[in-house]
Amino acid sequence: MAGPLRVGLVGVGQRGLQHVQALTDMQNDEIIQITALADPYPENLEESKISKYVDGFSPAGIQMFDSADGMIESGLVDAIWFVIPPNQHRGEIERAAEREIAIFAEKPQSLFLDDIISQDAAITRAGVPSTVGFQMRHDRGYTDIAAYLEDKWVAAMTMIAEGAVEGHGVKHTRTEEQGGPANRVWTANRAWSGTSVVEAGIHQTDIMRYWSHDDVEWVRATYTERPKELHATEGDNPIAYTVTYGMKKGGVANLLFTKPARSYYGGRFDCIIHTHGTIKLEDDFVDYTFEDEWPPAQNPGIDQVRKVISPGPHTTAMGRESTRAIGQAFATSIVENKPENRLNSFHSSINSLASVLAANVSNDLGGEKIVINEFIHDDKYAKYRKNPKR
Repeated sequence: MAGPLRVGLVGVGQRGLQHVQALTDMQNDEIIQITALADPYPENLEESKISKYVDGFSPAGIQMFDSADGMIESGLVDAIWFVIPPNQHRGEIERAAEREIAIFAEKPQSLFLDDIISQDAAITRAGVPSTVGFQMRHDRGYTDIAAYLEDKWVAAMTMIAEGAVEGHGVKHTRTEEQGGPANRVWTANRAWSGTSVVEAGIHQTDIMRYWSHDDVEWVRATYTERPKELHATEGDNPIAYTVTYGMKKGGVANLLFTKPARSYYGGRFDCIIHTHGTIKLEDDFVDYTFEDEWPPAQNPGIDQVRKVISPGPHTTAMGRESTRAIGQAFATSIVENKPENRLNSFHSSINSLASVLAANVSNDLGGEKIVINEFIHDDKYAKYRKNPKR
């Protein structure tokens, strides 16, 4: 490829601005060139607004578009970062793939599995590089865990993500003009986000797949619904989610996800059980496992079984560093023709998205066990896969 990778980004909202920061940093390091930005709202493309959120941003050499299609047809980009609310996709990914443009798709790519299957088919036909924005896979500590577990069988995983409605808001899309929430916090709105497990818990779902080198085979879920009288002020997504995944290799994964209002609290708990150990994410990431001759003459102390597998300090796996890391990995995979730099593809990521969408259906069906392969293919789930607007 002559010259740096020419990159465009569609959707300069909250998450989009974080990617613009990463792309700006990469441009300063001469890894890529930002050639185009697109957003339907003119204020989101103003230099003064972008500069409030992006250090070192300059619009020089960047063409601004009010639609993805304008960018796709411009001939200015080799790759596009799609950072669109999941209920707002209208075939842009398919049309970009048909023009042989590489695809970086922020998750979730849609709230309807039929859309995702269509997107995947277009990408596969065109043979273009693709990835989905599961940045946790590019966090150093999480990568160390995945490497450590590569030759081990994971029996169980539990992730508890304690959050708050107020801590996951997006305010750059005019949702009030499109039948969405008046306060623009579309992540609290089921029709826009698909529930918090789809919008946010998909990250935990995907990282458990990454750690265990496995895929989800089935899901069961039960949600605690938010009282209807609170929907107008707090959104209509549930307060709490209990999701159990059965993995193809026989392990079980548990995801507990909370979104109360007025708590302003965030917390987490992570535990991975393999055949002979317990991994905990402390200041260091450690495995508690006895590695000498077993059984020992007497039970060892906790310090004797504590093994550091990823020394701290660890930054947030959802922060600026991993946003840069996944973007740079995708860009270099194209420039250097090293697909191994991409730790997922659009196709491989379908299991994560299908799993969280199936969790919604399981809850709606009273906690029914849903086999993911059946959810993707069988007629009995066809009505849940279909986008009623397409």
